[in-house]
Amino acid sequence: MTENGTVRAPAAVPVVEVEDLTVRVRRGSTLLTLVEGLSYQVAPARSLAIVGESGAGKSIGIRAVLGLLDPRRFEVTGTVRLAGVDLATLPKAKRRGLVTSVASLVFQDPTRSLNPTMRVGPQIAEAMLAGSGRPDEAAGEPAVGRAEARRRSVELMRDVGIAAPEERYFAYPHELSGGMRQRIVIAIALACQPKVIFCDEPTSSLDVTTQAAIIDLLDGLRESRSIGTVVVTHDLALAASRAEQVLVMYGGQAVETLPAKGIARTSRMPYTQALIRAVPDVGTPGRPPRPIEGLPPDPRTPPPGCAFAPRCEHVRDDCAEERPALVEVSTGHSVRCWHPVAVTGQETTAANLPAARQPEVTR
Repeated sequence: MTENGTVRAPAAVPVVEVEDLTVRVRRGSTLLTLVEGLSYQVAPARSLAIVGESGAGKSIGIRAVLGLLDPRRFEVTGTVRLAGVDLATLPKAKRRGLVTSVASLVFQDPTRSLNPTMRVGPQIAEAMLAGSGRPDEAAGEPAVGRAEARRRSVELMRDVGIAAPEERYFAYPHELSGGMRQRIVIAIALACQPKVIFCDEPTSSLDVTTQAAIIDLLDGLRESRSIGTVVVTHDLALAASRAEQVLVMYGGQAVETLPAKGIARTSRMPYTQALIRAVPDVGTPGRPPRPIEGLPPDPRTPPPGCAFAPRCEHVRDDCAEERPALVEVSTGHSVRCWHPVAVTGQETTAANLPAARQPEVTR
């Protein structure tokens, strides 16, 4: 209750909460760190874009969240909560049931995601039947029968923009265009009524026009069904135009988190600004894109200081000596950098940073 006596609405429980997620892979007798200390959360009907170059740890991070990594090869630590439930507190079977009922994953290539020997409609129905085999005992929801699963599958096909769904229910994947196949994959992701959808480069295999249509579809579903979305992409322009929050990854770590709106003007991490300069007409209309010189760090030989230092235009001697922490520079905006820059490209001094955080930045 507020001071004037009105009742404050309770904050929505995040559909995804990730805290200090670290992923290591076994290579012989050694462990290589692929993701380190990753944290984020997504509320219902909200969108997060995870951006970075190939090898930044984006995809491996979401697979770790969804429990899709082989424990014989990967070591995963940290806390993951889905719909407020800590997955570590559940036995394996219940953990898998919760994940499949709360979250879905849309892969990059719809051709590889679908069974080429099976008609697309029954593939949607199969996902629905598999999910209904684990009904919500508290809600007392019955399992879905085959006839009902078929009816709902046709409705889902219509919802994702498939024309004449009754006919295309019986089509094979090769009989559909790439955009239609991706719509079928999204329908499969919706089959179990998830609270959050993870999308791993969902448009990279499609043409530009179809990419826009698929992103429009995801945006519409997020708003109409209050589904949270986590979109993994290397396309900063896509993230800036469609997401609400952006998490930039480099070398397995979050190096900047900030609102997507106005990202070209507000980013403070040199790596984020380099990504912006590498995209045509984002923040610098009329200027040709400028590729980032050099290569991302090799997890076998991680640098002792800032991972981006060897490629950074603003590098200082101290950047190579110690790894910076992720520091909040304003509300909802954090940067992992000893010398965060302003939009003019000039270094931000300690006087411009919040007083309580100055020691973390200036050491």
